[in-house]
Amino acid sequence: MPQVIFLPDGVTVDAQAGKSLLDLAFENDILIEHNCGGLCACTSCRVIIREGLNLIQNKSEEENHLLSEAGFTGEENRLSCCCKILNAGVKKIIVEIPKT
Repeated sequence: MPQVIFLPDGVTVDAQAGKSLLDLAFENDILIEHNCGGLCACTSCRVIIREGLNLIQNKSEEENHLLSEAGFTGEENRLSCCCKILNAGVKKIIVEIPKT
């Protein structure tokens, strides 16, 4: 089971395949803003994947469009509501929650 480390606090949690980073954060009392309720309709839940991009579902066209329109380029910029964890064995994903 992959582990997700949420920065800047360094909280480490076990992650189930198919779960979004936003849901995982919510279940573990880790605050990630999400103005649209996790419906992939804004960019308030943006996170930066520092390690483990290969353990997360690829960006959809919708997610890519929203991030591009907001000026967030680079593969490491993701919307936590859209980042579903893949079943990848025992690995780690490092996620930075930027200050807003």
